[in-house]
Amino acid sequence: MKNQPSVPQPIPSAPTPTTPVKPAFPWGIAVLMIVVTAISVGTTLFLVKGSSLPFLSQTKPTLPVPKTAITDTPTNVVSSPASVTIPPTNALACDVSDNTFCKVLADLKTALSAKNYAGFLAYQNLQSVTCDPDGMFVAICEGEAKGTVKQGYGIGYNQSEGTMVNKNNYITSVSGYINTNGPFIYRGSLVSGDKGVAVFLNGKKDHLLVFPLRRTDGTWRMNSLILGGTFADNSFDSLSNSLLDFVQ
Repeated sequence: MKNQPSVPQPIPSAPTPTTPVKPAFPWGIAVLMIVVTAISVGTTLFLVKGSSLPFLSQTKPTLPVPKTAITDTPTNVVSSPASVTIPPTNALACDVSDNTFCKVLADLKTALSAKNYAGFLAYQNLQSVTCDPDGMFVAICEGEAKGTVKQGYGIGYNQSEGTMVNKNNYITSVSGYINTNGPFIYRGSLVSGDKGVAVFLNGKKDHLLVFPLRRTDGTWRMNSLILGGTFADNSFDSLSNSLLDFVQ
């Protein structure tokens, strides 16, 4: 077989290079970023400028600390305790139910506290005595003739005879006795019918000051004030009913 001449084959051409396509610029995103940046800058400028305005720069006023509070630390305040009123300790200011007796007792206490012993005489009867040098000694009759009538105020002595003196000697005698044996503290009172007695004792309870009172014309009066020692007689401290026997 006769060889046929070879047919030359076309040489394939090189592929035409393609030009790369540039991606489109994201203008929408850029615009959005610009807007956000502008808003942020504007807000910052507004706040910085606004901080200089009076109504924005005002600080919260500091409240004054109350006078009744004690500041412990800047953050701790301890309130002071409320004042407490202490009740009177003398619960026996008037331990009887008779209002007129209580009024007299209050006056006697006031006179004793003020050392105004003439105040006792506001509730003591002025009495009369006929002097007798041959009889029992009565101070107001000293130096007086038999049969002379004198007026004065009675002072009784516990477990002893009493006497009668004028106003000046009454005040002198009572004042000397209280200054020597006092002070006298109210112990208590008894009232039964028209009889009443108010008892004062000194701190040792060995001397007494007793007011034996009788209801007279709507008030209470006494004939004699009782002074002297208690002589270990507990009836004054215990307020025995036998003390009403002093009332004349």
